[in-house]
Amino acid sequence: MNTKKKIPHVQLSANQLCRAIEFSGEQEGPFLLPHRHEYWELVWCKEDEGTQSIDFVEYENRANRFFTIAPGQVHLSQFMGNNVRLLLFSPVFVEKDLRSSQLVRTVFSTHCDRSPYIDCDERGIQYLEQLFTMLKKECDSGEDKCDWDLLGSLTNVFLRYVSRYAIDPRKKCELSDARVRRLMELIEQNFKEERKCEFYASKLSLTSKRLNELVKIERGKTVTQLIHSRIMLEASRDLAFSSKTIKTIALELGFEDPAYFSRFYRKQMNESPMEFRLRCSDSAVI
Repeated sequence: MNTKKKIPHVQLSANQLCRAIEFSGEQEGPFLLPHRHEYWELVWCKEDEGTQSIDFVEYENRANRFFTIAPGQVHLSQFMGNNVRLLLFSPVFVEKDLRSSQLVRTVFSTHCDRSPYIDCDERGIQYLEQLFTMLKKECDSGEDKCDWDLLGSLTNVFLRYVSRYAIDPRKKCELSDARVRRLMELIEQNFKEERKCEFYASKLSLTSKRLNELVKIERGKTVTQLIHSRIMLEASRDLAFSSKTIKTIALELGFEDPAYFSRFYRKQMNESPMEFRLRCSDSAVI
């Protein structure tokens, strides 16, 4: 009998657009369990202890490291650490204009394959400490007394300082070509139905050859590789955290033949869908 439980979606309350939390290992138990986010979250590590698992990959906490977790990603921490701060905010809270939306997507790497964290240098930490104190004080004032406009501005500034003081500028993931940014958005919207480069090239008024050239420069991958990576991520999420059959997962991802889906998955991941599901079931992640 399949006892796998569907992964919970952790949400902010309807009137709670932002939270700033100082975390110890004895608090906020739901964040230690596997959960899929409905919000943006920064996990600010103050010490070299603890781990974060994001979309099935485990990363070590490091002092002044900011883990960036986007809506829809799967987050788990077996040991969050005893000195960690969390900043959570609703997608509609900060993304009030194009510039703010791009800032959020830059910090949270929604258009690139970099590791989901940013390491900041000490120059930036002194400013971020002050900003977090102000954010937490405003959040703790209560929904009736909170100045939400001020809180939104503080959150925006906080993200800008995280980006500005990233030790490795490449961690900012600033894609210079707007066409590549648009491609990533199109893949996110269409990866279940459209797997051919020609579809995306036509949407961008480019030839397939030219689009692949642009993507290779910025991402180091082909368009097809990006599409396959997104399909495998979605398949792995469903295999690990849902009770769907492999056949159902295959059909939902646009594979008419479940056997072909299994071969495709093995080729990409070096194990079969069932092997991955059993490995997750035997681990502490589930």
